[in-house]
Amino acid sequence: MTFRIRSAGMSDPGLKRPANEDSMLIDDDHSLWVVADGMGGHKNGAFASSQAVGCLAELTFEEDFDAALQRTADCIYAANQQIWNAEGGSEARGTMGTTIVSLLIRGQRFAILWVGDSRAYIYRRGGLFRLSTDHTHVQDLVDQGMLEPSEAEHHPMAHVLSRALGVQETVQVDIVEDTLEPGDIFLLCSDGLTGPVSEGTIREIVSANPPGEAVDKLIEAAHANGAPDNVSVALVAVESDS
Repeated sequence: MTFRIRSAGMSDPGLKRPANEDSMLIDDDHSLWVVADGMGGHKNGAFASSQAVGCLAELTFEEDFDAALQRTADCIYAANQQIWNAEGGSEARGTMGTTIVSLLIRGQRFAILWVGDSRAYIYRRGGLFRLSTDHTHVQDLVDQGMLEPSEAEHHPMAHVLSRALGVQETVQVDIVEDTLEPGDIFLLCSDGLTGPVSEGTIREIVSANPPGEAVDKLIEAAHANGAPDNVSVALVAVESDS
């Protein structure tokens, strides 16, 4: 079985931030989509996220899934080192960084690679399922059984990252892999979407609209709920081409 891909994306500054620190890549030709949410103030955050996305944008890929996945992961590790080195002296290091979440598709296989709390979801068979796990201190407590998931959502430290690109000399990139099904819709987004907009609302919008319209409606939903942060959204719809 072969697939046809339709994608759309948008990055919006939101309603409270003076500038946008997020960066995105929508690369249908190479079947790679990326969202990165910079941190450390506008100049530093924008630099960090653009470094991460720029590294991936310059890749040339093999058709082989495993080789393409390895190159993508290697590039994310390299971006971490580039951001770390760019910060200069030891006192400045750790003051800027970025999350990253990416989707790679080859043939009938896909992979999600991520660091931080920008998320990946899949809409499949009527349900919206999260593919990534937030790299935050609060999520770590949930994973350790020290905090209930219901307590984590509105925890005052919910957005304090335990992992991000550029804040330490080494980083671990998490990866999940699976096979595609016709009708799959992938969502990559910064926490500027998932903070103000519920997963139920996200599911309703994604299920009822083609990618371009859904992206617009998701941004509108964030605005309707105050949009306190930059909002970046990428949607990738998979359709049967056979």
